[in-house]
Amino acid sequence: MRSLVSISLTCGLLLATTVRAEDAEAAKVIDKALKAHGNPSAKQAAVVWKGKGTFYGMGDGFPYTGTWSIQSADKFKIEIDNVFSLIVNGDKGWFGDQEMTKEQLEENRQGMHQNYVARLYPLKDKAFTLKLVGEGKVDDKPAVGVKVSSKGRRDVTLYFDKESGLLVKMEMQVKDEQSGEEKKQESFIKDYVTVDGVKLPSKMVIKRDGKVYVDGEMTEYKTSEKLPDETFAKPK
Repeated sequence: MRSLVSISLTCGLLLATTVRAEDAEAAKVIDKALKAHGNPSAKQAAVVWKGKGTFYGMGDGFPYTGTWSIQSADKFKIEIDNVFSLIVNGDKGWFGDQEMTKEQLEENRQGMHQNYVARLYPLKDKAFTLKLVGEGKVDDKPAVGVKVSSKGRRDVTLYFDKESGLLVKMEMQVKDEQSGEEKKQESFIKDYVTVDGVKLPSKMVIKRDGKVYVDGEMTEYKTSEKLPDETFAKPK
């Protein structure tokens, strides 16, 4: 019996040591990425940009232009020109002038979480668990993956270019608006530009279950610590 207990304790200790070592390696990957991105911080928590591209979520490609406004993890606004607006402000959300259902709000907040994680600086918070998921290739270049977990949110896996440390891909499960089914969403991040000393992507291709969902470009970035409260106010 003592031998069994000893073996169990030893195995448990080895497992804990392995996990801690893996977490430490994952943290090193994030530290390298933060440096590569220009050390973004909470002082740049708010980001506004213009966007254009093609949306393929309903079959044929639909061209769009619009403006995106994001602040931290719980404030988000999209204005697609001549089509719709979407606002999430904490535990409230609106699609046009209609209040979102609980389910719609939750799904949008899950998507916001991925954007928040992609800013990288939040990952220094102990609320996030980091785990290496191994190496692979993104656009035929070596990359290393880190899975990010946090309570109440779906896991997000970030892939970083092994040489430069830049974020090149994000991966998570999403609920498809049309079918209601969960699908794997991959966001391929390209062509970084420097804004206020921080590198931000100018192109992104989003795929769902391997099919192109959005092919977009981002321009006219502006960063700040906070946006005006009325940015995320209920539409009148």
